[in-house]
Amino acid sequence: MQLTDDDVLANQDMDSPITYVASPRDDHVLREVRKYQTSEIANVHELQEYGDFLRGALKPLGLFSEDFLPRASSECYKVTFRGQLVAIFRLTPAAPESAFHRTIPGGRGKKILEVNNVAVEQSYKGDLLLGIIMRNCALLSHVKGYDFVAGLIRYEILPLFTDFGTIPVRHTPFHVLGDEDVHDFVTYFMTDSKEHIDYAISRSYHYFHRKVTMRGIAADVDELKLCAAEAMGS
Repeated sequence: MQLTDDDVLANQDMDSPITYVASPRDDHVLREVRKYQTSEIANVHELQEYGDFLRGALKPLGLFSEDFLPRASSECYKVTFRGQLVAIFRLTPAAPESAFHRTIPGGRGKKILEVNNVAVEQSYKGDLLLGIIMRNCALLSHVKGYDFVAGLIRYEILPLFTDFGTIPVRHTPFHVLGDEDVHDFVTYFMTDSKEHIDYAISRSYHYFHRKVTMRGIAADVDELKLCAAEAMGS
């Protein structure tokens, strides 16, 4: 049975054996992931909120263009943390013979879904959000029948995506903003088979496990330092 979009977005755990190939099941990790809820934007108010969030995230970096706002063919999504909007992203079918079709190995003639408008609230950067977005983009691409899900990413932040598990393409840089000093590169997931989507799922859980575990270790170390400082003071 094929999942609907709502099923994909509601099934935050993807609770199958393949999930835990790279890391052991940890209910604390799963509880942390469940605090984030992803949903498709469905009304005008939410779309206005989406546009305001995008401007607020990109304008301070000098990277915003009105061309980045959603088109009629786009599907927009938001991620909330305990009801607060913390991230957005957009999915748009890539036009035939797009830059993605020309650069992704085996991409010609395939169905490719483009991810763009990925924006994260500043205080949540470096947390679980990127992994949640990338996982859901891969899952949605798969259930919608696309062969690839891909994005154009600035060179400076490309490692954040490839470290998560997306596949970078080595090509002559694109200059989406028209600035020759801003280099953009394609990175993608294959989403045309269960094996490919299993890879994205297992990578995402490993990412979540590593993030949550390291956050706990950092807190433990800080507590040890505090105890040591208090012992010296007494």
